[in-house]
Amino acid sequence: MPAASVEEVMKQTTILAASSQKVRRDVMGGKRGDGHERDQRISRPSGRSIRRGRPDPNLTGVAGLVPFGAYLEEIGVDRELRRAFFELKDGPMVVYPMETQMRMLIDAFAVGEQRVFGLESLAADPLFVKLAGGVVPSIDTVYRDLARFDEMENAKLELIMASHGLATLAELTTPQPYVHVDIDTTVEPLFGQQEGALPGYNPRYRGRNSYHPILAAIAETGACIGARLRPGDVGLGGDDAKLIQTYVKRAVAHAPRGRMVVARIDSGADC
Repeated sequence: MPAASVEEVMKQTTILAASSQKVRRDVMGGKRGDGHERDQRISRPSGRSIRRGRPDPNLTGVAGLVPFGAYLEEIGVDRELRRAFFELKDGPMVVYPMETQMRMLIDAFAVGEQRVFGLESLAADPLFVKLAGGVVPSIDTVYRDLARFDEMENAKLELIMASHGLATLAELTTPQPYVHVDIDTTVEPLFGQQEGALPGYNPRYRGRNSYHPILAAIAETGACIGARLRPGDVGLGGDDAKLIQTYVKRAVAHAPRGRMVVARIDSGADC
């Protein structure tokens, strides 16, 4: 092959590689983010202002997000996210407010997408786009926003989650004298180079990078009251004693009067 032809092939390959990230959403039928063309903040519509019509599978596959959004709005999640995180992206030039980005990710997770990349396909759904504020930003924008979170911001988000989990204790009406807090760890295998992922205990995918989060849940309600993401090479031991104590104290402080809190943990917890 002549040298000129090789250079032309290499040039074309470079162009395809550079543009492949922008092609994905177009292939799925979604509209690209246009935040660079906007001069005002986007705003999510209230789930309580959207009326449901007759089912039509050609319109959306995420209709359940309307009542879900109304529920989150009713219990104050939108307000709490705004109060806790608006300062991460504040100023007259902000198009995608942080609280709006986070609600969009909650919606994505609620319909089964566990990765930011899933926004590429959801951007083709007209209802998801409307609930996101009229446009789904590029995944690069979302990744940059997530990079704003540090240890303090993660702790604030975890407390918001825990407060709603603890609120379910007030709904207990059964006469049982105990409230059970289940402490457990779980292996989350990963198929990429995610930050903080390391190989560790992984009976199904041995040697693969993973996370090993620790979780605390109320057995009677199924609500999570504590969570911490950890690398895959971390086990469960004495170093986790203070964290587990924090989770149990949360349950004790919110348990109905007269109920005893029992912490349950597997045999690996020698702490």
